[in-house]
Amino acid sequence: MKTPNFIIGGTAAGGTSYLYELLIQHSEVYLPKRRIPEPHYYYKSWEYAKGLEWYLKEYFSEASEDKRAVGERSSSYLYGGARVAQRIAKDFPQMKFIFMLRNPIQRAWGNYRFTALQGLEELSFYDAIKREKIRIKESHGIWSEIQPYDYTGRGFYAKQLKEFLEFFPKEQILCIKSESLSNDNLEPLFKIYRFLGLLDTAFMPLPAPIHASPSVVSAKVQKELRDYFGGDKFRFLINDIRKEENVEIQDKQKYLQLQENLKGKKEAIPQDCEKILQEIFKFDIEELEKMVDFDVRSWQTISGGGGV
Repeated sequence: MKTPNFIIGGTAAGGTSYLYELLIQHSEVYLPKRRIPEPHYYYKSWEYAKGLEWYLKEYFSEASEDKRAVGERSSSYLYGGARVAQRIAKDFPQMKFIFMLRNPIQRAWGNYRFTALQGLEELSFYDAIKREKIRIKESHGIWSEIQPYDYTGRGFYAKQLKEFLEFFPKEQILCIKSESLSNDNLEPLFKIYRFLGLLDTAFMPLPAPIHASPSVVSAKVQKELRDYFGGDKFRFLINDIRKEENVEIQDKQKYLQLQENLKGKKEAIPQDCEKILQEIFKFDIEELEKMVDFDVRSWQTISGGGGV
């Protein structure tokens, strides 16, 4: 069994699923076939408590000797900062990291829309931002660690990168601007190939699906429906609706309500929220500009909409 030598470490709602779908097609790359849930081994304390032997057996037992790059994807690791970096450094000091960095303003909006889609949010995005610190402080149990309502906290990339650099040299960290990687522009992917030390650095994968969350009409209604169906069944129904598959279910009325609460298109970020987030992320974006080899100044421009 081969041990991991690279990690797609973040960030949530930043394109890690898309990168996974591209990389897994390469014959020299091993990634766990199970996409969901992500391992989050070094982030979640209850997973980390299972021990390194369990982690390796659970996710890398099928990694064959011919794979040059053996890795996993956990979008929480960058957010975990020094705590996660120290844990990984203890086990794998030579680990390489790929961090997908997306405009933190649009990332926060995408994160909110995903949380609302999953029925875990009942506030508007504006209210969620305003009450973020209070909700983080009031969280208990596993939620105090997962922190689903910390929409801005996952976007302070410069701060988080500095914490990783305390444990790993910069040569082992590759940051990719999420917006630059697409089915129409795979140049960043070839850069990743070289970073991972692959022999075939010109491999062209098939186009990968873009994972984007639809918006909900009412976050409050979505949460009520999750409570009604239960978490596991709710996630199953959401996935089937997104795939446009027919589902046989007894409570047709509630199911139709769930269908009608999903919008057919992604909504643009509210401009008042965008302005608030610009101020929140201003300093960190300026610091990040000194640390990466791509332009981040456009992240501070009012978009007027868009984003996944």
